[in-house]
Amino acid sequence: MHITDAKIHECGITGDHALKPDSKRHVTLISSAALADVSANVGFQGDAHAASRRNICVDTLPNEDLIGRRVALGEDVILEITCYCFPCNRMDENFGDGAIQAFDKKAGWGAKVISKGEISVGDGFRLL
Repeated sequence: MHITDAKIHECGITGDHALKPDSKRHVTLISSAALADVSANVGFQGDAHAASRRNICVDTLPNEDLIGRRVALGEDVILEITCYCFPCNRMDENFGDGAIQAFDKKAGWGAKVISKGEISVGDGFRLL
């Protein structure tokens, strides 16, 4: 689900077809820097955020293991990173041949919702 503005509730993003309340992966995050790098690497010209199938796109993410870290989005939303989102075959389908390899260590993170709220494009993102 590609979002611009969103309401984050206890178990994910309103309207997400993959919503699973009992999951440890309520939402997914990816960085625009990673998407730009992968797109350039494979020659992708479309909407990289939508093609990535990740819910939330932030400017950058640290190049380190984030599992267990908490992040804040906007005024109220707090997420806890629970897993790395490994690139799947859909990445080659959506971006073109070689995308799976290009996404190595850049495919984003899964997180559970700790504190709900609304987010909008331009809202702040920070590690806690």
